[in-house]
Amino acid sequence: MNNTGYLLMSISKKLKYNLNYALTDLDITVQQWAVIQQLHYLSKSANQVTANDLAKILDMDKPTISAIIKRLESKKIIYKTKNIHDNRAFDLFLTQVGHEIYTKAVGISDSVLKQFMDQLSDTEKNELNKILQKLDSEEL
Repeated sequence: MNNTGYLLMSISKKLKYNLNYALTDLDITVQQWAVIQQLHYLSKSANQVTANDLAKILDMDKPTISAIIKRLESKKIIYKTKNIHDNRAFDLFLTQVGHEIYTKAVGISDSVLKQFMDQLSDTEKNELNKILQKLDSEEL
């Protein structure tokens, strides 16, 4: 099929499926991995991160992000503390287990992406990245 929208969605779905399958050994999903990645990344900036922040960053609705946080908390991957500015909110942090899972998941994620992209030449990979960055920067 030569429909660009269909091809982008199909490729995204395949990549997500492959990554989800590869992450099963760590007992996390792609959505949980996205939360773990953001908490790791944002923890370096010394800012507190709440569920509301993650929902906005990851473009998830509040019930979805709440369910993911509950699962990660029950797996001892994250913990939360009361936000000092808002008594209704909690700041989220990775536990030591969470940091270990992050390290392992980065390797898995990189491996899945490398395997997925191996069929492209270096020039094609660079061009694809430029095109995707251009499309991603456009306001729709």
